[in-house]
Amino acid sequence: MTTSRLLLATALTGVLALPAFAQEQGAKNVILMVSDGIGFNGWLAADYYQGLAGQQSYQVARPDGTTPVVYGLAHTSLNLIDEAGGLLPSGTAPDEAAGAVEQGYDPATRWMQFDATIRNDFPPVELPYTSYTDSAAAGTALLSGRKTSNGRLNMDWSGTEEFRTIAEIAIDQGRAAGAVASVQISHATPASVIAQNVSRQNYADIFNEMAESDLTVMMGAGHPFYDNSGNEVEPEDDDAHRFLGGRETVEALTSEEGLNGFTFIDAAEDFVALAEGEDLPERVIGIARARSTLQASREGLPEADTPSGMAMNPIVPDLAIMSEGALNVLAQDEDGFFLMIEGGAVDWMGHANNMERFIEEQAEFNEAVNAVIDWVEENSSWEETLLIVTSDHETGGVWGEGTWTNGEGPAVAADRSDEAIEAARYQPGEDVFNEFLAVQDRGEGNIPGHMWSSGKHTNELVPLWALGAEADGFVEFTRTDQMAARLWGEPYGWNGAFVDNTAVFHVMNDAFAANARITAPSQ
Repeated sequence: MTTSRLLLATALTGVLALPAFAQEQGAKNVILMVSDGIGFNGWLAADYYQGLAGQQSYQVARPDGTTPVVYGLAHTSLNLIDEAGGLLPSGTAPDEAAGAVEQGYDPATRWMQFDATIRNDFPPVELPYTSYTDSAAAGTALLSGRKTSNGRLNMDWSGTEEFRTIAEIAIDQGRAAGAVASVQISHATPASVIAQNVSRQNYADIFNEMAESDLTVMMGAGHPFYDNSGNEVEPEDDDAHRFLGGRETVEALTSEEGLNGFTFIDAAEDFVALAEGEDLPERVIGIARARSTLQASREGLPEADTPSGMAMNPIVPDLAIMSEGALNVLAQDEDGFFLMIEGGAVDWMGHANNMERFIEEQAEFNEAVNAVIDWVEENSSWEETLLIVTSDHETGGVWGEGTWTNGEGPAVAADRSDEAIEAARYQPGEDVFNEFLAVQDRGEGNIPGHMWSSGKHTNELVPLWALGAEADGFVEFTRTDQMAARLWGEPYGWNGAFVDNTAVFHVMNDAFAANARITAPSQ
């Protein structure tokens, strides 16, 4: 048994007073940052636009000499099967299945066919669902270390077994825990921090479960009284309250008595106050004044010098401010904390094949990572904090310009019409695949050369960086994809080593377990 597996087993059995290994201090704090729906090509596109490929704060050595490690991440979910073991079509309900099997990612076969990772985008639509995970199954794997079928949150494919998450483990160890997102707080990825539900679509139930848990911080969007551009609105019906648990929950949350001991905030200045460390509450639910996303879905705002050419919604905090505030609240627990921070709308812009806003969202995520790193170096240290920066899956099938020849028109949609966007995507019966090409750097401030092959999730590897305490824990889980390294390795100094998304849970759990052994009182 490896040292990390021994520590994991020790923690799970509750035997925490054994002598600690001097070289293993574990992590007092673990921060997982997820840019939803972005792979290597998308990450490079945003980094090229910012002029920071390989130079982002989490991609370089820190002033104290702490150096990040970089991996690829595979993120397949479970396929439902019939009694004979045959794969069932996309959309099959779990109660119609006899079991489930893992999709898997195989670098030996992935590169044999260009559309291998997006083949469910094309007719016949009854093909087995083998191409991609959704955010619920991916979040479940990241946070609980267990695979499930799409749509499930920390439950097995049949909906009968509940999985224990790293947030629950942290709380059981006496630590605080929280979730922050740039989309609705009850959306799949933030929900996967602690919710256990048969369907990610049960937003009201999920929010109520999160609010009734022992989480210390919940921050995101989903406000029923504002649209996505900063305008006050009257909710059309009770459905507008679903992301915050329903009308009764919203009324309790915003009442003078509050909800379950949480302090509720929604004004941008209140988020700023938390980021500045002022009047920190014991627990906080912060809902930005936006219906679905902080910025990605805004409309009708003035022109500005942004990638999309539109000014940002001025009445909401950015993800960096929310992250700093969450860290300050969580850090009041002297035993440490777990925090998941999601840049959720990167995925939404990938679905829309909107590179300008895709880059805006990823740049906002990068700013949040910068803020987190600054916070760690000012308030903690890399000896006691583990930071993991990654994605849950790839969205949109981003490739370099020239990867295929479009039989219908240009490489990129000429306008934002549905017809133009669909025509620009890859179609095996009409387009000619040329070669795998990474996105092309066109210089800082310029949109990189790119093509969108899909409007859905794909099965491409995504990047992962880890920094700080126990960051070397990924090494025991690695495989290698040399073709992926040739495509994307150079800017990031990546050698093609990749891990499965379940490894993220195990590394975080091992880091907490080692720390718990050291800090436990003698018996």
